[in-house]
Amino acid sequence: MAVIYGYILIIIALLFAMNLAGRSRYVNKYKNRFFLAAVLVNIVLLATEATREFSQIYGFTDFYIFSKSVNFAFAPLLPYSIMLMNRKHWGKKEKLLGLPAVGIIVLSLSSRWTEWMFYLGDGGAYCRGPLYKLGLLVSIGYFILLVVTAFREYRDTDFGERIYLSFILSVSIFGVVLQVFVEKISSMWTTCGVCLLLYYTFELEMRHKYDILTGVRNRIAFDSYKESLGKGAEFTLVLFDINGLKPTNDLRGHVQGDKLIMQIARLIANHFYGIGRVYRIGGDEFCVICDGVGADKVRVALNNLEYAAARMSRSDELEYSVSYGLSHHGEGDAREFCEVFHEADEKMYQMKGEYYQRTGKDRRRR
Repeated sequence: MAVIYGYILIIIALLFAMNLAGRSRYVNKYKNRFFLAAVLVNIVLLATEATREFSQIYGFTDFYIFSKSVNFAFAPLLPYSIMLMNRKHWGKKEKLLGLPAVGIIVLSLSSRWTEWMFYLGDGGAYCRGPLYKLGLLVSIGYFILLVVTAFREYRDTDFGERIYLSFILSVSIFGVVLQVFVEKISSMWTTCGVCLLLYYTFELEMRHKYDILTGVRNRIAFDSYKESLGKGAEFTLVLFDINGLKPTNDLRGHVQGDKLIMQIARLIANHFYGIGRVYRIGGDEFCVICDGVGADKVRVALNNLEYAAARMSRSDELEYSVSYGLSHHGEGDAREFCEVFHEADEKMYQMKGEYYQRTGKDRRRR
């Protein structure tokens, strides 16, 4: 009975998490939707584990078989739901990736008659069927994909954030693997329930540090990181400003303006991946801080970015163009961060002026 009480406590905690997620405005609404789905699936799994224990104690064979069937059927849906919190990385593959889960649902619900996933042996004892490990392998496969998408979503996180994320994911996988090899231990859904709560906490923390529209770091993260840079540290700072955002908003609407901001942010993030940290510090202003990176490497990234932006502009109805300014702070440089920032800012506006002279556009309509 103590095990059943443990399941009930975790279910109560998950119900509170559902309430929190339903009221939260800090996590993307699509992520919230799949988090709520994952919590609901986890509650069903924990409830079926509890009813299975209860049925086994009091000899309710039919109820035991029903609980086991539902438990096996819902098992792959938990990691699949969490994986879809980062669904933008899968696109059209999303439905294809759901086919193994559908297969396990069919096998599980039919096991009462086929005995493929489980069956009751002598004296009503639970026995694993010949395809038992197939269901767990599908779940483990989804957990692996969950790890991949989580690290792709937060690919430029700090070392400490990566450790925390790795811990959450490894504990949940460990709970699954442990249940595979130790038949009498039901560790899968209790550890997943706890890790699900930790993962949502991680998402809340990331939303505090990241810009919701673009997915790059926000001004709060920028102000925090710049304070950690010492006077003698080597870093290169680049300021970006989008050309022509106001005309885009005025003539094409703010939806197209948001698209322009998002695409520029993606371009900057892709070309400075592994080189520097990208921040959105204003409406159409971005800053990249390349800690310990020389100016030459940064200039190569800038050239590649300009080439990619020009190519995108030729294939899209929007013009993807930025002005930027670069400033390098070498080792032993006595300048304050604000002085380096000011130098980059001046260079950026100089480039913007050249852009308006070259294109003949009205500078007031930035």
